[in-house]
Amino acid sequence: MAKKINLEIITPSKVFYRGDVELVIVRTLSGDEGFMAGHEWACKLLAVSEMWIQETSAPEYKIAAISGGFIDVKDSIVIYTDAAEWAEDIDMEKALSEKASAEDWLTKHPDDDPMNIERAKIAIQKAITRMNVSQGGARRKR
Repeated sequence: MAKKINLEIITPSKVFYRGDVELVIVRTLSGDEGFMAGHEWACKLLAVSEMWIQETSAPEYKIAAISGGFIDVKDSIVIYTDAAEWAEDIDMEKALSEKASAEDWLTKHPDDDPMNIERAKIAIQKAITRMNVSQGGARRKR
């Protein structure tokens, strides 16, 4: 039996998830990383990405979209993120609309303030991540 560790995922509005897990996989700024019981202490920034959770003795991973943030790993794992969303809660039409809107803005404002351009690129990445998660995750497509 695999060891378990407590995972909490916290957004500004709520505790998105709390439970015992065997493994959580997130994308840090240096790439995809997995964290489990016994992992050495870590505090890392997270990219806008998919999050894969292997709950204790569950046959399937739970998948959510997260909007960046950071992960703190000690004797438990805590993820702080601006937003998190389960696959079944994602509105595909809204994600497609947000992506199209941000892409349209970028084509009309190519010489805008670099911060605004970066915000539009992040909006596109969030929409793509949400669309991938709603369809089972990009990792499964490989």
